[in-house]
Amino acid sequence: MECYLCDREIPLQVTWRGIFFNEREEVVCFKCQTKFERVKAGCPICNAVGDAKCPDCWDWEETEYAGLIDSGRSLYHYNPAMKEYLHRYKFLQDVVLSEVFSTIIHAELRNEKSVIVPIPMNEEKLKARTFSQVDRLLDAASIPYTHLLEKNEVSLGGKSKMERLALQDVFWWNGKPVPEKILLFDDLYTTGTTLRIAAKVLKEKGAKTIKILTLIRA
Repeated sequence: MECYLCDREIPLQVTWRGIFFNEREEVVCFKCQTKFERVKAGCPICNAVGDAKCPDCWDWEETEYAGLIDSGRSLYHYNPAMKEYLHRYKFLQDVVLSEVFSTIIHAELRNEKSVIVPIPMNEEKLKARTFSQVDRLLDAASIPYTHLLEKNEVSLGGKSKMERLALQDVFWWNGKPVPEKILLFDDLYTTGTTLRIAAKVLKEKGAKTIKILTLIRA
């Protein structure tokens, strides 16, 4: 088959593990894979590189959003290769690219005990994009999830942290039972505002522990 990103031919590799354990077939060639940069373990809240909390997470300690995220991690840095990928996937609507990181997302979440809750899109943006990029990442990885939030017709893209925080009622609870343990999943961690606003709604509705996982850390 051909690489989803560069169209190079990917050599077919048949292994016993692939036959008996139904391992996922790679859809990206090795050369393209090496262009993506993994995030190493660091800040216990957002996983930014460092031995303690990163400056961004310390900034939250003085706000009403302190302590909402119990732990978190991101999988990849927002380097040039990832920027190109995200542009093609989200804005050029190349939905098949949801499969590019399915193996790593599946490995990260297959044994997760918390209920996985995707960050939703508002209806207007969903119609424009034609699909929910966050949901499709989880679908491609065969990871079950539950929607507990809906998003109002506001856009957080391009806004600073203070501008985002000034927005009211970004998310609302959809009325489904809220479990005690939740993992919020999103495609991109920029300032952490979106995830904290979502976590605040869920904590107010009964969640006790909220973790986060994002594909990318900007």
